[in-house]
Amino acid sequence: MDGPFEQEIILHMNSPLLWTAVVLGSLAALGAQAQSSPVPAEKRELIYCADRMTHEEREAYRAKMRAARSHEEKETLRTAHRAEMRARANDQRAADCQPPGQQWRGGGQQ
Repeated sequence: MDGPFEQEIILHMNSPLLWTAVVLGSLAALGAQAQSSPVPAEKRELIYCADRMTHEEREAYRAKMRAARSHEEKETLRTAHRAEMRARANDQRAADCQPPGQQWRGGGQQ
């Protein structure tokens, strides 16, 4: 690199303004990438008698609900689940679970 043109390029590469522009451009690109791909949270419904189920039972129920293809299939699963939970409560001589809509996320009554 002995010509004046090569020396001028080297001088411009050492410019703080150039490096500031490169850093700001990189940060802007990273910020745009982070904002463009948010992961939506999974919407979860309240599970009837969830407090009487094990973690594995709740996860299995959620998997069945995700696999159901139609609203009718989901309603059939919910109805069968409610019947199973009522039978479990009767076997344990426990009070029936609160009907859906009368619970809050903590699992107790309002």
